[in-house]
Formats: sequence, structure tokens, C-alpha cells
Amino acid sequence: METTSVRAFHHYTVGGELAIEEPEIIARNIESVSCRWCGHGREVEVLTDEA
Repeated sequence: METTSVRAFHHYTVGGELAIEEPEIIARNIESVSCRWCGHGREVEVLTDEA
């Protein structure tokens, strides 16, 4: 499970349509990791973007 705090500007038109501008991630916290199919995270492997 991940919790993310985001700051953004929300603009609504007169017709009620929403436009979200300049989203900025303020905080990100990975609380737990589990497998979608088996339900546990015992064999979850961490991958990085490093090549």
C-alpha cells in the first residue's frame, strides 16, 4: 500500500469540467508490499531504474 500527498491547482469551468494543473508530489510512503494474487509479500523483489 502506498500513501501519496500531492499539491495541485484544481480549476472548474462554468460547465463543471475539471482541469488539474501543476501536480507536485509532496510526500510518498510505501507502507507495505503484497502480491496481488497470493496475498503475501514474502518473495517480492525490489527493482530499480538503474541500468
